[in-house]
Amino acid sequence: MASQTPPAAGSVSKVDCVATVAGKGEARVSLFRHLAPLTVNSILRTLPFASRVTLQPSMVSLFTQLRVGVEKPRVQFARGDIAFLPSGGLICVFLGDARSDRPLNPLGKVDSGMETFDSIRPGDVVSFSTVGPVPA
Repeated sequence: MASQTPPAAGSVSKVDCVATVAGKGEARVSLFRHLAPLTVNSILRTLPFASRVTLQPSMVSLFTQLRVGVEKPRVQFARGDIAFLPSGGLICVFLGDARSDRPLNPLGKVDSGMETFDSIRPGDVVSFSTVGPVPA
């Protein structure tokens, strides 16, 4: 008789995504609904999307059409953190430890492939999509 093990319980908060930069690679990203539920759900409704990037000294910013207010804001971020800047509609990926002048909604973290974001240049296009089904 074969032993039956229950399937691994998936998180209803964590959503696995992939960010792809043409010719440079891809990065695995986790978004967490509990960090900013309204913001993460708004982003998930727009996926997949592609966006041109801009570079600031400590972050890569992706333009979006989202208009979401401030939700559980923070101003201190570490390398690999992902956050949303409500005042500009930008998804920000932090390349190093940083303190922001404006409050950002925390979204998640880069799990692997951070070197892809390190190699981005202004004007590159990042495609962002989910990996597999999105938890309800």
